[in-house]
Amino acid sequence: MVKIKTTTLSFFILPGYQKVPKVNEEYLEEKKKEIIKAAFEVCQRKPAYEVTMSDVVAETGMSQGGVYKYYNNIFSVYAALIDDANRQGDRISVIDTIMQSDDKPEEKLRKLFRVSEEFFSDMLIGYNKILFELGTFCIQNPEYDKRINSETSVTPVFPYLAGRTAELITTKTKEGYFNPVIPPGDILTFIVASFDGIIRDVTLNKCYGIHSKDMNNLDEKKLINCLYISTLKLLGSKRRIK
Repeated sequence: MVKIKTTTLSFFILPGYQKVPKVNEEYLEEKKKEIIKAAFEVCQRKPAYEVTMSDVVAETGMSQGGVYKYYNNIFSVYAALIDDANRQGDRISVIDTIMQSDDKPEEKLRKLFRVSEEFFSDMLIGYNKILFELGTFCIQNPEYDKRINSETSVTPVFPYLAGRTAELITTKTKEGYFNPVIPPGDILTFIVASFDGIIRDVTLNKCYGIHSKDMNNLDEKKLINCLYISTLKLLGSKRRIK
């Protein structure tokens, strides 16, 4: 028997056969967005940490293979949701623009606090429930946190904002522009702890309807403005930018 050897698949292509064109990037991105939108909707109805791939597949109406082609586990879905949240408003470039400006340090701080206020307010519309639930769950399950973070690709806004704020305060203190009444490190810790508390309480109030005498109709804008004014006082600044 004569063995026929071929080095390409072209031998088996029938006359008139045409290769299927590659799916364009735009189509792939639209499919990804469709799946993440479905995951977002599911996360609004149940705790984010309880959402499964089966839930996502059912919500999309696609086949299991169709979804797994883009996201092969729930961790990749969580990571995409987090990336989508941090992508809102292109805040990273806004922060960089503020830092590169010729504004007075107090004005830069005011604008940085405004970024945090606007970003947080936008997140309250939907994403903050998801981020809050995943964050709380990951604290108790570090392995989840590690797996999710390994799949994210977008710079997280709040840590970046905190880093640039710390850079501004530290630099201007060393230059003698600010004369803080307590060590700068304590001020930075105060800012982060206060902001975390604002996020927690406002989220519980507005996303879960938890009310009390001390948590009735919390206004994140007023709270963040109070934090800004307090920060200026602690930095020994006599200026106040309205």
